[in-house]
Amino acid sequence: MIDTSDAFITLDFAMGHKIKKGLFSFLFIVLLLPFIQYCLPFIDSGKLYGYFNNAPDINFSFDKWFDGSYQNAKTNYLNDHVGFRPDLLRINGQIHFSLFNKPDCGGIVMDKDNSLYYDNYIDALVGKDFAGYPKAREKLSKLKALQDTFARRGKSLIMVYSPSKAFYNAGSAGLLAEGFTPRATNLATYLHIGDSLGLNQVDLNTWFVSLKGKTKDSVFTKQGIHWTEYGAILAADSVIRYMERLRKIRMAHPTWQRIEHTNKPRSTDNDVAAVLNLIFPVDNETFSYPQLIFARDTTLTRPRTIFIGDSFVWTFITTGINHNVYSKSEFWDYFGQSFREDQPVVKMPEYNWAAAIDSADCVVLMYNSINLPKLGDGFIEQAYQHYYPAR
Repeated sequence: MIDTSDAFITLDFAMGHKIKKGLFSFLFIVLLLPFIQYCLPFIDSGKLYGYFNNAPDINFSFDKWFDGSYQNAKTNYLNDHVGFRPDLLRINGQIHFSLFNKPDCGGIVMDKDNSLYYDNYIDALVGKDFAGYPKAREKLSKLKALQDTFARRGKSLIMVYSPSKAFYNAGSAGLLAEGFTPRATNLATYLHIGDSLGLNQVDLNTWFVSLKGKTKDSVFTKQGIHWTEYGAILAADSVIRYMERLRKIRMAHPTWQRIEHTNKPRSTDNDVAAVLNLIFPVDNETFSYPQLIFARDTTLTRPRTIFIGDSFVWTFITTGINHNVYSKSEFWDYFGQSFREDQPVVKMPEYNWAAAIDSADCVVLMYNSINLPKLGDGFIEQAYQHYYPAR
């Protein structure tokens, strides 16, 4: 009888050696790949969204070497620029989100319906950012004085409160803690004071909340914080109708013949989810994009209009509403810079904004509840000083 035990032992040893060698080679290649990708990029990892403060590179010097600053700076640079870093961050974020059902990004929260928010929208909903009655009264009193001054010059000043996704979903998505006691909010305070002063104001927030469950298409998406194009069109139409009644004119209104439905978001419909840099979508939803048309009636009035506000104004511009409804429309983004069609962007300190107002028919301040504590971003105070220098 032939004894094969030694042969099997030799074979097992050889196979075990090959497996160990293979595993070592595999791990070595895996560890080496990021360095190869850093030196000779062979795969496009795709950009990361959101704010990433990547450390800059540093030039070598003996002084920096001996005081240790070169080593620290170089280490930070290499950590931030290692090969496949975007892919590794996406994998890490996806694992955290999938296992714990929680966004791995500071400042972002998710409700029970998988809808995403920035935490400052929740703060505005519960009044955590309330700036106080006296401050609101002082600001809106100046705004009313400007409104009266503009009216005497044949101009209209309108205050528009854009809707908040947090207010819209507050009653159905578990955003308010059980037993929550309502407190003062900037939105309610501004609306109350504005109404008592006789401000021309359009409360889109309350109107949008009343539309909950009544619209054919979404006015907010789960993955974005701004209104959808569909929601912005409804809002723009409401502002136009208010302007028509106020100025006793007829204007063009945005309409559509068809709405494109898709599962791929555009514009700001996933602006919060994009910051999470996940591999898979937060949720499956249908996005709606109306194909707008505008009446070409030459009897309609196209008032020269200036919008002053936050990022919600942009959808009026990107959808073509402002271009087709208003004449020589401008947008003063957070009163920091002026955007005009076919004109270079100008920073407000370098822009003759008073002359622009002189040639305008309407000035519209449009702000979301999160930005009411800094309503106007300095415009109200500067304009008040301009028109009432002795006060």
